[in-house]
Amino acid sequence: MNNRGIHLERAQLMISDALALARKKQLPPLSIVVLDNGAHVKAMASEDGVGTQRYEIALGKANAALGMGFNTRDFYSLVNNGVLPEMFSSAINGATSGKFIPLPGGVLVKEKGQVIGAIGISGASSDMDDYIASAVI
Repeated sequence: MNNRGIHLERAQLMISDALALARKKQLPPLSIVVLDNGAHVKAMASEDGVGTQRYEIALGKANAALGMGFNTRDFYSLVNNGVLPEMFSSAINGATSGKFIPLPGGVLVKEKGQVIGAIGISGASSDMDDYIASAVI
């Protein structure tokens, strides 16, 4: 680990593994973003044919995980179970100029208990985005 968290090589390997798993599962084209622990893009990829806003959604999922300090699936569950009001996620999204997407598919990357980055995936269902992100970590 360096002062910026995840190393480029690990970020690129996560993307390669995610794409391979997505093809094995025959998922639609994906966009994948890996951020370091300072929320800087470390690596990203968008498959041919992916929707034009999928990169922004993947980035927003990774940003949401880093910003809250836990995976977006957990945030999504808190809202769906009434623990957090929906207005809370709308307020955060507004405060971050739309860079907060609290849907499953944003997962923290940890090393020795420390957050070193996050991965965000968009293109399939949120559940499958989350599955792929979690599997490659």
